[in-house]
Amino acid sequence: MRIHNCSSLVSFPEAVLPSQLRVISIWDSGALKFLPEAWMLDNNSSLEILDIRHCHLLTYIAGVQLPPSLKQLEIYNCDNLRTLTAEEGIHSSRRHTSLLECLEIHSCPSLTCLISKNELRAALDYLVVGNLPQALKFLSIWHCSKLESIVERLDNKISLEVIEIVSCENLKMLPHGLHKLWHLQEIDIQDCENLVSFPEGGLLSAKLKRLVIYGCKKLEALPEGMHNLSSLQYLTIGGVPSLLCFTEDGLFPTNLHSLEIDGMKIWKSLMQLGGFHRYTSLRRLAISGCDEDMVSFPLEDIRLGTTLPACLTQLEIFNFPNLERIMTRGIGMNSIDQTGFLSVTFNLPQVLDAST
Repeated sequence: MRIHNCSSLVSFPEAVLPSQLRVISIWDSGALKFLPEAWMLDNNSSLEILDIRHCHLLTYIAGVQLPPSLKQLEIYNCDNLRTLTAEEGIHSSRRHTSLLECLEIHSCPSLTCLISKNELRAALDYLVVGNLPQALKFLSIWHCSKLESIVERLDNKISLEVIEIVSCENLKMLPHGLHKLWHLQEIDIQDCENLVSFPEGGLLSAKLKRLVIYGCKKLEALPEGMHNLSSLQYLTIGGVPSLLCFTEDGLFPTNLHSLEIDGMKIWKSLMQLGGFHRYTSLRRLAISGCDEDMVSFPLEDIRLGTTLPACLTQLEIFNFPNLERIMTRGIGMNSIDQTGFLSVTFNLPQVLDAST
């Protein structure tokens, strides 16, 4: 069922859905005030996908609970949405087993929490630790400027594989229990300006392959035990001026295939802790945000080290405005173009050093 561009639509009949209906898409219905509670409470429903966009008068999706059969919920550009379930849904977390696997909430500037405060409090009182559905695999929240927290903590039974939290300026904390997520493969945290730290326990190393931490200006520390992330292959870190100096425990795992760094503070810290010789699997290295007075790459400082990984096949350099030379031996390279982007491609693995 697709209902698009019905600007005068205010409500639906309070009736259950047809038993075979699996997808509902409601776009650009700016007068719609609420969805029928009969849709949410029907245990015989087959609804699997609910896609809601540009419905600006909606303040919540369900009064008590989301449809039990729902697997995918997408909410985009709903300006007044404050939560998924309303205040009266105090005990909804115990009423049914949710099948929800994918939750996407983008550009909802009034969103303050995923679960109403009363419901969250009741869940904690009943020692229900995981307030997100156990079946949830994909969580994506973008451009929700008032969101302060997602949930208090996560249960190790939650099936989360991907977490994306981008441009949530007011987010102050991530859920406790990230280190218990056995299925987690990707974490992408960007432009969360008030995020100070990751929860205690760090991240579980079993399956995590991709980690992006970017534009978190107040972040003081990376997750605990970064060097133990034995499955991590793709790492991006940048835009974290408050990040404290690295320690041995803060070193990156040596099995990385791709590393992106924005900020010379991170680069110099890595050099001071031994350089890149230990990264024996690194194929791609991208560096940006250098010192304006840097004229040579790598740094011509023996103490900081100049050796790049011998296995490197792709080197990308951004925003080196005064760069004059690259200290390499026997490599082919493109000229610096007007965008300030330089790509160096190695035909064969080889060690780079400061002798041109």
